[in-house]
Amino acid sequence: MTQAEEQAAPLSGRQVLVVEDKYLIAEDVCTLVERLGGIVMGPVSGVEPALDLLRSGRPDLAMLDVNLEGERVYKVCTALQEADIPFLFITGYDASVIHPHFRTVPHLEKPIDEAALREAIAQL
Repeated sequence: MTQAEEQAAPLSGRQVLVVEDKYLIAEDVCTLVERLGGIVMGPVSGVEPALDLLRSGRPDLAMLDVNLEGERVYKVCTALQEADIPFLFITGYDASVIHPHFRTVPHLEKPIDEAALREAIAQL
């Protein structure tokens, strides 16, 4: 892939796990992932469904909401770290609310836009 192609589609052919409990936001994130060339795994709206997907397949990257219907996503984060899978947060929360163990993980504030997502992908 040329550098121009990489810039146009930085997720080209990569599996991206999307974990988001709000339907419309999940749809927006999935659309962005696909626009950047990625293949969406999910989306799923909870911790257990996300862990089930991780047991059945290996994404190249994950995009996670922090709060899933009142449950924090940190079990999924730990599983991703153990599998050496990069991830980022998509959240309405300020970085100071994120568990200290995960504060260095890139995060995007909702609503996310394509330029912000491209920048976060470059960090990963």
